[in-house]
Amino acid sequence: MSELKVLKERSEEEYQSVISINADETEVYLQISRLDASFSLTLALLRELIDEVGVVYGLNINALKELVELSGEGELEASEEQYLVAKGKPAKHGEDGSIDYIITPSEDNVKLDVEEDEDVIDYKNLNIIQNVSAEQHLATVLIPEDPENGVDVYGKPIEAREGQVIKFKLGVNIAQDGNKLFSTTNGRFILDSGQLWVDPIFNVRGDVDYTIGNINFIGEVKIAKDILDDFSVFAKEGVTVDGIVGAANVESDSAIVLNGGMNGKGKGFLRGQDSVTTKYFNEVTSVSWGDVEVQKSVMNSIVKTKGKLNVQHGSIIGGEVSALMGIDVGVVGSDLGTMTSVIAGQDYELQDKMKAFEAQLLELSEEIDRIDRIIGPILADKSKLMSLPLDKKKALKGLLEQLKRYREEQSRVQVECEALQQEATETSVKEIIVRKIIYSGVKIAIGASKKLIKMDVKGPVRIREDVENDSISITSISL
Repeated sequence: MSELKVLKERSEEEYQSVISINADETEVYLQISRLDASFSLTLALLRELIDEVGVVYGLNINALKELVELSGEGELEASEEQYLVAKGKPAKHGEDGSIDYIITPSEDNVKLDVEEDEDVIDYKNLNIIQNVSAEQHLATVLIPEDPENGVDVYGKPIEAREGQVIKFKLGVNIAQDGNKLFSTTNGRFILDSGQLWVDPIFNVRGDVDYTIGNINFIGEVKIAKDILDDFSVFAKEGVTVDGIVGAANVESDSAIVLNGGMNGKGKGFLRGQDSVTTKYFNEVTSVSWGDVEVQKSVMNSIVKTKGKLNVQHGSIIGGEVSALMGIDVGVVGSDLGTMTSVIAGQDYELQDKMKAFEAQLLELSEEIDRIDRIIGPILADKSKLMSLPLDKKKALKGLLEQLKRYREEQSRVQVECEALQQEATETSVKEIIVRKIIYSGVKIAIGASKKLIKMDVKGPVRIREDVENDSISITSISL
């Protein structure tokens, strides 16, 4: 109950009464105590008490009758309870307009403030950003509700306040259709300083760590510092990292740029469906579809690309690199004989398919040989064949049909395998340019040919497949 103001007090030998009213003068309360046990409280007396304070609207006759009954039952002796005896009509102010968010917007600079609760937070999966797609319904603008005037207990009108239209600003990449807000691009829905917009770029101003968590973003991600170990970043429209990437996962359907390089510690993984640019790779597995540009070195890493691998000012030491469109490198291997494998002109995905086909061909051949061993002796001896019981002849017929199916499948797999080989040949660049030196111990594979470098070879040289001699040729060149 809100604070009440006393309107009138009356003290008689038989009773005491206090009449109070609330702040907006829509509720009147009566507190009455019977002092004389022989006194009978009447409805007329109560009406008189109420009339004395000028109440003309909302009188609660039932409440007055209840007080009379309570008095008759001896319930009002020294009572301090306040009874609602009149009630006006409060004004219903118009509710202000608002925005009904279907997608909860975030601040421009999202960051979790983790202090004492750090140990109980799944910091890798904070989900502090939400992706929105082009044409997605983001929110609905609700108009103010109509006000409704009231009446106080004195019969005077109470004017209700009009609801206020919500004020907000629409920034870029948001369209308004009627009272609905839509995104016009893929990105992140943001509310900051009263303005709404959709940003196709998620800017991380610090590290990707437990204050940000793993990132899965529909747009482009730009990271000002590092990606720490064991975190992952996926951005559909590209990733740029100005710092260093640790033993983390970085994936994108577009270009990836690592301005500070990547120390994978044997666990770091990178996947890009477009170009990859990095200062260096160290103990990293990288799989990509576009060209790979490395400024300094590829160390003890596995790098596979359907594009060209360009390390012309740096070195490839240890691990294995494979590039469908050729390789240009300064130094391959090391004077310590570090095991290094360099492959050009091979599509790593086709190679995986080829291996699967080869495994299937081997399995089919083994089954064909097994059936041949069973039925061969029988088919070679007509007398044996004619003397077989009926059930054995049926079984033999079944094996012959199975053999036919296996041979047809073997033929189909062989054709597909040859088609894959032809596809790899037509789309590849079977060439490696080495500008400074290839150290002994390096393994070279170009197309179907392989070569182990047994002595250091000084560059610049061009390494190509010699198809006629089923070998690899190394030719000095001028650059």
